[in-house]
Amino acid sequence: MKRGLLIFSLLFLLKLSAEIRSVWVLPWDITTESAIDQVINTAVDCNQNELLVEVRYRADALFDTSQGAYLYPNPEPVSYILNNSSFDPLTYIIQQAHNNGLAVQAWIVVFNATQTDHYLIRQNYIYNNHRNWITYDKNGYQMNNGYRYGYFIDPGIPEVQEYLLNIVGNIAAGYPELDGIHLDYIRYPDADLGYHPISQELYRAYCLNQMDITYNEWRIMQINNFVEKAYHLIKEINPSLLLTAAVFADIADANVSYAQDWQSWLKNGIIDRVYPMAYDINYAKFSKHTEQMKLLNFDSKIVIGLRAWNENGSSLALGKGASYNVQNVARKIDLAREQGFAGISLFSYSGLIKGNAWAQLTRLSYSEKAEYPFEKVSTPLVNQSVTELKQPPDVKLLRLNNEILIQLQIPSEGLWNWELYKESFLLQHNRYYLKGNNIDILNVINPNICASIEPGQYIVQLYQENSSFKYFIPVELKIANE
Repeated sequence: MKRGLLIFSLLFLLKLSAEIRSVWVLPWDITTESAIDQVINTAVDCNQNELLVEVRYRADALFDTSQGAYLYPNPEPVSYILNNSSFDPLTYIIQQAHNNGLAVQAWIVVFNATQTDHYLIRQNYIYNNHRNWITYDKNGYQMNNGYRYGYFIDPGIPEVQEYLLNIVGNIAAGYPELDGIHLDYIRYPDADLGYHPISQELYRAYCLNQMDITYNEWRIMQINNFVEKAYHLIKEINPSLLLTAAVFADIADANVSYAQDWQSWLKNGIIDRVYPMAYDINYAKFSKHTEQMKLLNFDSKIVIGLRAWNENGSSLALGKGASYNVQNVARKIDLAREQGFAGISLFSYSGLIKGNAWAQLTRLSYSEKAEYPFEKVSTPLVNQSVTELKQPPDVKLLRLNNEILIQLQIPSEGLWNWELYKESFLLQHNRYYLKGNNIDILNVINPNICASIEPGQYIVQLYQENSSFKYFIPVELKIANE
């Protein structure tokens, strides 16, 4: 072998040894321990090293929301997809995957809130409790549920962003051993949607007081703000946790149609990886998209998402008669490798297990194992409780004569906000607190509300100005000298 060819071969093998090999796993494939075992065994046999596991489908949970609720409440119900409501797929899959050298990211659908099926929509948590969040078109009509995969909630509503950030925080705090959180539908449904009255009002105020921008620039700003807040939130909870996202492969269309400016996420350092969904069957279009991505100079942060399914449900295996098959997938894998991207992600597990497709693709493209770079991107936390990640401050509520006192043990000096809740929001206050013990008198803030506050259980939400991290602290209002 010539010396130049030998060096090239060694460099190629070195690059391949650190290749990310990922597969998207739908929620229907993780409903039981045996189903998860099959997913993991197949991934190991096919020399994959990362699972993107869908655990929030449409405002529901295939994980235990109570584990992170001490810091980040999550009111969403157990998914209808799970027959056994007490089973926690995410805990089981993390344990088993890590035992087999596989990384796990919790794949969550963000702004797409419902299914298209009317029966399932009537059971949907957001549809029943926050229907007013559903986005509008530019003509002033709330979007149709059958358009673009179900109802989307509007990213331009601050309350929507706060709600969804709690979902992200709930998972990050509840599963410290997780390797990443993977955002999907982190976008608007279309160019003609995103015109919720609240968002439009905020847009007009922004143009009046800040700068005059187009409405699509405003939409892009809303998505960018959410990604940035999510990034800083999970890094505060667990610095080793990745934030990644599935994005549209056509960069221009992602911006114009969906306000998904993912190249700016990379440039601004508010995402660890993107997984562009380069699903076009046409090889020339696929090649064009990857060439555009190369120009960004973020190869190490881009994992190319490939189409691994057929529209008619047929197998991708050779000899099954499908015009799109594992050879087409393998050709795209070769190109992605030649261009030096961080890895390949296949959509989806369920599309590959039909027939003998997985085994054939393994022989074509994954004959050698590749270790997942845990040491570079993730240091999973072991046996660390939620309270160890962020120890909640001590808070006390005390009624003294006609006044109600709130005592706060503040962890660091600065401007802090606190809010009081029971079944709903009651009152809030912000002030500069010193580190240590601080006392406020609630009656000074709002005597009418405070006069009706009786002894019992409450929630205090405490957070520092300019921080996305929030404490949610259960507290009992007591009478002095009791």
